[in-house]
Amino acid sequence: MFVVCVAILVPLFLLGVRQSKRALAVSDDEVGSSFLSGVAFVFAFLASPLGILFSHLALREVTFTGRSGARLSTAALYIAYGLTVVQLALLLWGSITGYFH
Repeated sequence: MFVVCVAILVPLFLLGVRQSKRALAVSDDEVGSSFLSGVAFVFAFLASPLGILFSHLALREVTFTGRSGARLSTAALYIAYGLTVVQLALLLWGSITGYFH
C-alpha cells in the first residue's frame, strides 16, 4: 500500500513543480493576492493531503489569473508533500513493528 501511495504522489509532485514554475513566471504582486494560497498554506500543516489539493488549485488559479501568491502556494506544496510522506512512513513503520497493535 505504501508503494501505491508513493507511486501516486511522485507524479503529482512533479506536476506541482511544473505548476509552480509556471505560476512564478506569471505572478504579479500588483494584481491582488490569491485566497487559495493562504488556505493551502494553513491546510499544509493541519491536514496535509488537503494542503496538497489546495496548493495545486492555488497554483492553477495563480497561473490563470496572474495574482500574487505563487511563492506561498509553492511553499505549501513542498510542506504538504513532505508531511504526507512523513505520515506515510510513520504508518508503514508502525504497521511493520506492530506498534499500532
